[in-house]
Amino acid sequence: MSLKAILRAGKELLKAKKPSATPATGQQQRQITYEPKPSQSQAKELVTQELKNPPVVLKKTKPLQMGDDMAPAFGSSTYDWAMRMGRSKYTADEWLDHLTSTRKVNFKIFGKPAQKTVREQKRFKYDSGPFAGKEVSVSKEELFDSNLAVFNEAGDLTGGLLYAAKKFGLKLDANEIGAMLKLNPINRLKPIELGVNKGAQEAFDVAAKNARNTVRDLQVKYKDNDTIKYELDNLQYYLKADEGVPSRSALRDLNDTLKNLTNSGLVSVDEKKALNKVIGEINNKVGPMQATKTRYGNETNYTLQGGKDYRETIFTLPEDIPTNASLRNKGGHFGDEIGDTNNIYHIRYDTRFTPDGKKVFMINEIQSDVNQSIAKSMTKAQQLAGEKRLNPFNADLELNLLVSQRGKMLKDMDDALVNNEFGRVNAIGASMKDINTKLRRLTTRRNTYSDDKKDYFPMVESDSYGDHAIKYLMQKAARENVDYVAVAPFDKVSFRQGYKAGNERFYGYANGKGIGKKGKAVIPDVMSKNARFYGSKAGPTKISLSDPTKPYKSVSSDTFKYPKDHPLKGKEIKSTYHSSSGMNPEKGTKNIPEGDPRLYFDAYAIKVVPLMRNTQKTYKSKGGLVVDMFKPIRYN
Repeated sequence: MSLKAILRAGKELLKAKKPSATPATGQQQRQITYEPKPSQSQAKELVTQELKNPPVVLKKTKPLQMGDDMAPAFGSSTYDWAMRMGRSKYTADEWLDHLTSTRKVNFKIFGKPAQKTVREQKRFKYDSGPFAGKEVSVSKEELFDSNLAVFNEAGDLTGGLLYAAKKFGLKLDANEIGAMLKLNPINRLKPIELGVNKGAQEAFDVAAKNARNTVRDLQVKYKDNDTIKYELDNLQYYLKADEGVPSRSALRDLNDTLKNLTNSGLVSVDEKKALNKVIGEINNKVGPMQATKTRYGNETNYTLQGGKDYRETIFTLPEDIPTNASLRNKGGHFGDEIGDTNNIYHIRYDTRFTPDGKKVFMINEIQSDVNQSIAKSMTKAQQLAGEKRLNPFNADLELNLLVSQRGKMLKDMDDALVNNEFGRVNAIGASMKDINTKLRRLTTRRNTYSDDKKDYFPMVESDSYGDHAIKYLMQKAARENVDYVAVAPFDKVSFRQGYKAGNERFYGYANGKGIGKKGKAVIPDVMSKNARFYGSKAGPTKISLSDPTKPYKSVSSDTFKYPKDHPLKGKEIKSTYHSSSGMNPEKGTKNIPEGDPRLYFDAYAIKVVPLMRNTQKTYKSKGGLVVDMFKPIRYN
């Protein structure tokens, strides 16, 4: 691409309107909070006025609300920290000192002493509000996703608004930093929830129970009539098969059997009316249950049978990602369900119970189809270095500054050539080369077949989207009066897919340990950190294999042996589960009443507390600038 074309592309990008996201609302909290368009006008203002704005009015609001009066579902503690800088304008270095912590590291090169500056996470405590006394930190991943600051693998500032501001000697105020943080694409994620609407399952269960009772009474009455009994037995079979979310084929079989029975002329008019009434009630209750029908509830390789109110939530980004190979990527799951959007990650969970009757959201799976392979192929430093994985969001700010500065440098170059200042010519040429490279990266769409660059999606690390998922469920649980959020341990579900080290490391065991039941597993560790922040508890908790109110269980089990190269090589897992449960005894079922120890298994869980109803903090509290920067992430 020629320089002229690069400039033209840069200007076109600045003119282009970005699609807005439609806010998703829920219980006085918004999931999507900010639109990307304001960054464009701000970029122009930065250039035309050289950041000499009138005195600003700081949008300092309640913690995590990012300048809004209405609390979003997720918010940024980094925004709150930026607001503490006050009304003045500051250099890029001053902002870096505020947003990161620095320390000197002594080392030797060829036996000679040397020193370097290392930037680490900035930590601070809230001094008021619901989180008073709670410590939080500034995440390098948030600085990257917001395009405020990009650091290379050596820890040097190489991109983002602060890089441009430093290069051109510009000063920024807190509102300009805050605007970048608000325009982070993570603040525009939209949850699409699949599953039975609240109360629909209960209403259906009542209708199904009434129908089964009516059919059972007729079975007793016509026990000696083989013809009627045959049809009644079929009817009862399909009614029992309809427990949970009934399929269209099951309902069709149910209605066909009812039609055969009522048209036979063998039952009375009143009995026909009674049967038609109860089956009609079932059909009426099906609509709300199928409106947002889930997709993977019956996939036994990925889902532990026996839970109630099975649900799926997909977090999407409903806007183009201009530098990706595909502007919108649905990912490997839920393509038909999410429409034209980007599938960032999904959660699959159901409801279970503790021995004392407390409700539990139990996670079957958390997965990011688009980020998993990207993270697998890159170190943490590479993920956030801005070279192989480029974040195009908020890039128009930096782009506008670069385009403007390049025009000034061309004039300086002409002046230097006229005056034979060849040292100055070389210096300007080197700076222009750097700018041209950045312009090219900011305006070029990734070619899947010609480069080794990776697509960009927010929350690339598994512990990042895992933390986001846990916080989403904690908040949801607090608002729906659910008492715990738990994760199914590796030796309960994930091993059904065959051995994958990533699953063992991610979900861990009931004791919170990872590979070989040692170290820390990702999700239990996330739960433990959130428990400390919210003043709650996390640890092994007994939860039900199936609905405790239905005592007759079909009990099954799976077995699994660890591979030869595993620390637990040769050890066998036997996992018991309930493939079905009911109110009445059936052939092959066992009576396991409520409170029976056989009804429960151990899972790692966090106790839900009222404070979790508040806005959740985006990004995990640890990791980031230095911690494990060069450690590869391995999944499977």
